[in-house]
Amino acid sequence: MTNSGCDSVLGAQDLDLVRVAKWEGEIAARYQLKQMTKTEFVLESIRVEMAYRSRGLGSWMLGHSIGLAEARGGRSIEVAFDRRHRFFERRGFSRTKNGVLRLEVQPE
Repeated sequence: MTNSGCDSVLGAQDLDLVRVAKWEGEIAARYQLKQMTKTEFVLESIRVEMAYRSRGLGSWMLGHSIGLAEARGGRSIEVAFDRRHRFFERRGFSRTKNGVLRLEVQPE
């Protein structure tokens, strides 16, 4: 993981909502969620290091972040950045009227 990636993870106020993934002993990916309200979460960052891309790790990390939000009562997840919008749209996120990428989660 790059220094900037480590700094953003280590600088997170709520490390309980930060996850890293290792691939063959190396940190390969990370994400950071923020809980805004009882049911609303924001995905503040998600990153897969260049050497580990195109292996499905980004999709796995996104799925994990959605599962973590759901387990904590989350019913909506917004993306705090606008890069890679097609990645999120292919996985069920849609744009709100304000242009924010959002996923609505329904309890089972």
